[in-house]
Amino acid sequence: MSEYGILALAPPLVAIILAMTTRQTLVSLFAGVWIGALMIANWNPIAATALSTDWIVDVLMTPFNARFLVLIMFMGAGAAFIYKSGGIIALEQWIGHRIETARDSQILTWLIGIFIFFDSYTSTIVTGNATRELSEQNDSSREMHSYVLDSTTSPVTTFGPVSNWIGFQVSMIIVGFEAIDVTTEELGVTAFGIFLQSIPWNIYCFMAFFMVGLIAITQRFYGPMLDAEWRARTTGQTIREDATPLSDITTDVGEPSRKNPKLMNFFLPIIVLLTVGIVAMWWLGGGYQPGVDIATAFQETDVALGLLYAAFAFMAVGMIGALGYGTMDLDEASDTIINGFKTMIIAAAIIVLAWTIGLAAEEVGTAEYIVNAMVSGGVPGSFLPLIIFVAAMFIAFTTGTSWGTMGILTPLAVPLGYELVGTGILPVLMGVLFGGAIWGDHCSPISDTTVMSSIFAGADHIDHVNTQIPFAMTAAGVTVIILLLYAVGLQQVFILLPLAFILTTAAVLGLNKLDTRRKNLPEVMPTREKIERHELHRESVDRQRSETTGEYDLLDTVPLVALVVVIAYFALVFAFATLGG
Repeated sequence: MSEYGILALAPPLVAIILAMTTRQTLVSLFAGVWIGALMIANWNPIAATALSTDWIVDVLMTPFNARFLVLIMFMGAGAAFIYKSGGIIALEQWIGHRIETARDSQILTWLIGIFIFFDSYTSTIVTGNATRELSEQNDSSREMHSYVLDSTTSPVTTFGPVSNWIGFQVSMIIVGFEAIDVTTEELGVTAFGIFLQSIPWNIYCFMAFFMVGLIAITQRFYGPMLDAEWRARTTGQTIREDATPLSDITTDVGEPSRKNPKLMNFFLPIIVLLTVGIVAMWWLGGGYQPGVDIATAFQETDVALGLLYAAFAFMAVGMIGALGYGTMDLDEASDTIINGFKTMIIAAAIIVLAWTIGLAAEEVGTAEYIVNAMVSGGVPGSFLPLIIFVAAMFIAFTTGTSWGTMGILTPLAVPLGYELVGTGILPVLMGVLFGGAIWGDHCSPISDTTVMSSIFAGADHIDHVNTQIPFAMTAAGVTVIILLLYAVGLQQVFILLPLAFILTTAAVLGLNKLDTRRKNLPEVMPTREKIERHELHRESVDRQRSETTGEYDLLDTVPLVALVVVIAYFALVFAFATLGG
């Protein structure tokens, strides 16, 4: 147990509470860091301030973090070239007539996120930039755009079939194996095999991913997201009036060039980003060497360096395309690089402080306290998945890092499960652990991936967190019910996973009905055009609001393509999972 006892929770909790109440993310994060430093410095405020700055320098000097900061700067510049060169205008001219409603733009965002499954950062950046303008034009709120980004990218990179997340997760399972001091021959399964078997048990991620599509296709919202979407449809304000977006590319970069908009200036930088990213990570992991398979290469790779190379190529190709097609001259291109860097400044500051508060939490023993409080003691083996899930949720929420949570809990969960139950429970524990860690990422305002989603949707960060939490809680609630059923003896995943989909659907529909009736708003969110035809606004009669319900055809091109793609994707994921059987 941490020497500070329950006070070990203070740094992350102070940051989270302040961020949620004041909406001042930077100040709140630094306050959490300073509280942690104050505890370490024996409550000396001057020493605490000095220690806080030392911690900030320490996280900046970490090779991974330093590379990541340069990476997001390059990403900002690359995104600025796509926007400023008219690539977004060309995309809108090509596909805009097919994306006619907020619903279409939300489904499109979900679909693009599925295809970029090898890294969550890359997926967030590419998907956010590709669909942001279309979302704006079709009156989809930035809160919804950031939710779709956040709740699509992390789940799909967790499943794979090829991603840097998988490499990290497998490496953590190997550390767990080392903790119980047995060989894979003695266990009868490899670490990668355990990961593959864990995929169907990652119930939270399946439900989070499924809910994005379900809500986007049915247009049935609830909680703060219902208010955000109603505001966007009735007023055209895709962001709250007094909100502060983390990044506003229009303000920072200026209006896009209309000299010679080309689709190539949109697609080529993104294709290069993906190609260089995959090849670089494969190469850095030794994939070119004889006997090194793809899974091993991604497990051993330097993720930050590989993505740094990709980000530089992304920026360089964007600049070359802009100059080559004559959409800007060299002076404008140079200005675009600088302005692209500027779009990332606030985000970089938040990410640095998020890393620093993670260090503060480590120093005071936050995770150690949580793990000992929730996992210690005599626990029936069948309840262990539920306990690990809740522990992962809380650690990830208070530390803001899913990877850190996996690194903390996996070496504890593997020995605990092996000693209490045996090898058979390990895939279950890994699946729920990975899912719980991502829930914490989705709900924590100090999570770097959540910050990234806010950046590339142009959303107010706290608004994004507030609107996503009810949806994440729904998926987590269903997961808890499933794990309770597991605890009392229903342990067949081919029964539990379909049941989870049914419960999630029922929960979304039920919560939508309750909240829309309470707020006297339509169950199915109508398009802005339909609202305007009915002259339905905030000032209108309450009865009119609920009567003007949206009507959508499931056989429209966009949702139909989405259903086909998602079914194919699930088939691929479960085929991938059967390799571990």
